Formats: sequence, C-alpha cells, structure tokens
Amino acid sequence: MATKQELLALAANTENLIARTPRPAAHQLEQRDRIIAAAHAAGITDAEISAARQAQ
Repeated sequence: MATKQELLALAANTENLIARTPRPAAHQLEQRDRIIAAAHAAGITDAEISAARQAQ
C-alpha cells in the first residue's frame, strides 16, 4: 500500500504527464482519474496535488 506522500507524488506526476501529452489516450485519462480518486479517498485535496505539481 502506498503512503499518502507516495500517492500525492504519483497524482502530481500523472497530472503533469497528461498536461504535457498533446492528445492523451482514453486509457491514460482513465488511469489519471483512478489515481486522483485514490488520492481523494486518502484525504489528499486538489490544492495539495496542484501544489505538488508546481513544486516539480
């Protein structure tokens, strides 16, 4: 099981990857949605993910 910090890093990395991909495939978007949902379930907010994205 991933720690909250690991899940936050994964969510931020995934968001950054999608942002850099000109036309992400449906499976990439679905995977991102699952990762973000898991982060939310762990108590991570969108603001925390955004801050982690900007810190990278």
